[in-house]
Amino acid sequence: MKQYRTVIKTNKFPQLTRRVFTTADGLKSDNVTAMRFDNNGVLFVGTDKGLARFDGKKFSPVAIGVKDAAVSMVYFNAENHMFVGVGNSMLEFDGKKKLSEKKFSSKLVDIEVDLDGATWILTESVLYKLGENGYDIEIGVPGRGSCLAVYKNNKVYVGTAGGGLHALVGKRWHWSELMEGVTGILSNTVTCLYMDPVGSIWVGTDKGVCVYDDNSYWLDHSKIVGLPDAHITGMAIAENGDKYFSTTTGLIHQHNGRLSYYGYKRWLPSPNATGVAISPDGSVCVSTDKGISLFETRMISLREKANELRAQTEKYNVRHGYVIDRDLEHEGVISTDEGNILASDNEGLWTGLYTAALCFEYACTKDPEVRKDAHRSLLAMIKLTEITGIEGFFARAIRYSDAVDYGTGARHEWHVTKDAEGRECEWLGETSSDEVVGHFYCYANYFDLVADDEEKKLIAETVKKILDHIIDNNFHLVDSDGLPTTWANWDPDLLNNDHKWIYEKGTNSLQMLTFLKIGYHITGDEKYEKLFVEFAGKKHFAMNLMQYKIPDGHLLHIDDNHDFLMISLLMKYTDDPNLRSIFAMGLTHHWEDEKVERNAFFNFVYGAVTGEWYNADDCIDELMDMPMDQVMWPLYNSYRKDLKWDMSPAELGMPPQLYEPLPAHERRITSNDSNRFTVDSGAEDVAQEIFKKSDEPTAYTMFPGTGDDKGLVLKTCINFTHPYWYARYYGLIEDCE
Repeated sequence: MKQYRTVIKTNKFPQLTRRVFTTADGLKSDNVTAMRFDNNGVLFVGTDKGLARFDGKKFSPVAIGVKDAAVSMVYFNAENHMFVGVGNSMLEFDGKKKLSEKKFSSKLVDIEVDLDGATWILTESVLYKLGENGYDIEIGVPGRGSCLAVYKNNKVYVGTAGGGLHALVGKRWHWSELMEGVTGILSNTVTCLYMDPVGSIWVGTDKGVCVYDDNSYWLDHSKIVGLPDAHITGMAIAENGDKYFSTTTGLIHQHNGRLSYYGYKRWLPSPNATGVAISPDGSVCVSTDKGISLFETRMISLREKANELRAQTEKYNVRHGYVIDRDLEHEGVISTDEGNILASDNEGLWTGLYTAALCFEYACTKDPEVRKDAHRSLLAMIKLTEITGIEGFFARAIRYSDAVDYGTGARHEWHVTKDAEGRECEWLGETSSDEVVGHFYCYANYFDLVADDEEKKLIAETVKKILDHIIDNNFHLVDSDGLPTTWANWDPDLLNNDHKWIYEKGTNSLQMLTFLKIGYHITGDEKYEKLFVEFAGKKHFAMNLMQYKIPDGHLLHIDDNHDFLMISLLMKYTDDPNLRSIFAMGLTHHWEDEKVERNAFFNFVYGAVTGEWYNADDCIDELMDMPMDQVMWPLYNSYRKDLKWDMSPAELGMPPQLYEPLPAHERRITSNDSNRFTVDSGAEDVAQEIFKKSDEPTAYTMFPGTGDDKGLVLKTCINFTHPYWYARYYGLIEDCE
């Protein structure tokens, strides 16, 4: 197989993770009303029932002398004294005791220090400038004060809840009102303010963010792509200039002019983010009405990420050698003490891909533990063939009598038997072409990269049994009832002449040619090579591969996965340059259709097989951006106004989807046979709640809940480890050690 002419060398990168904290972790209440990091990076969180301090693992209550205090504000001065707003009072603490208490006529909102060193205090009704012997300025606020920004030379702005933005101006201090419809401000409901180093004012409103130059020039999302269009509730600025915006639908991160979205529920316990704060080390804390999320980054290599994800899969997703999703008993709770690994329709496919990833890893590392795990799962794969009692016909799944789901499911497809050790079990029939793809992909890579002589013999025997079964049954899998299974059809007469198989014609032709090549490569039996020649020529399968993908508007993805798996091996085992050229026609056509997905594995296959340019940056971006959290959380994105919708699927009775998929951290955890163009899953209740609060209902009621994710499934690491180790083995990327 041709290697890509340039190796992409990757360095360590910042991997984002999040931890969620609620009353179960020591918060006084889940309704967080204020947050602040002190000068030492310690997080203090105010709620409607008191104040708490974070020690890095949990929260503990902070006594401020007021029971169940509704905290409106937390602030630390240069001496690290803490100021806490409780009702109309401001309490000052030095870390050991209360130093002072000041009373105001209304609730404390904010404290800021300007560049001249002056301290400004905002309540809902009055702005104060603190002097040596009291207040140098005490001026009423028009409307209800909500936020404060100060610069220098008495450059002061106050935002209000419905009354617009107000600038303190003049020799005789007075307010200059900046109102919606008269100036360029987006809304009179101002929620947060920030004065940047050049003196521009960033204004957060319930209709997005605008930037004001302090004179007459305004910018907003209608002019600048990098400004959020959302109901802003808070704003925080990192030392590197990155900006974080809390919104009623999640967190938005602005980095290098691009906006990234971190929403419910993978990243936040509630879509209603009420504020955001940044620690000195760059950690980001987001408050919600249901607790807080602490966003943290650590430098990690792709290999370290692969190792961690695989360790998690080995711990939670392996049952009798089969590697499949784990069902969780409680939302997001990953534990060996609860949850189950239930039987899957595709245990052979997914275990086969996991084992193949181990093969690539072993070829790169020669790690004996990797080989041990690969051998375990290889034997599990082979057991699927042995358990049925039908020569060459293998099961979709096996489960034992102690399994919680034993005896359930379509009983006419489950068959009770005993394994070689005499243990009662049942196996699932109706085996599909998906499973055959997984078996052959696993066996071929194990044979080439891992197997010793004894294992090679075992693999050869198994491959021969399966392939002979298919050939002897007119190129079908035939089940225990004597009938061909629904999808396992490679009969050339049906594929070439029956239009009911038109969508499978190219895919199944590709599969059959690959099976025959693998069979010949592994067993050395000439009959498989002769059949390959016959099918490629006389049966037109080579012609079928010139354009094996029928464009489907990116609606059906199962066959895409099969095709890239099979073409990678067909090209590997085909030496004839004329045939390779024909097969490359189909691969290139398929990849041109699929490259919009930015699928790392598909891209890597194209690059490894052809040696052509293959969107390498997209591959690395996907691997780096993929969350460490592999739980299938509810997801809601369709409220976003920046999305570009493809409405054509609605013509087929299917939900509209995006023209381009969202980045990995914003979408579902997807396998290569899943739809990356969807935006929502399992979030109908959230969508309905957001709709109730929206004054633009058409923007918020697109297609929520197109999946059923509820935080109750833990995916395996295959979506990361398989493309990563494939690329490492074929020399497409080189990781830092």
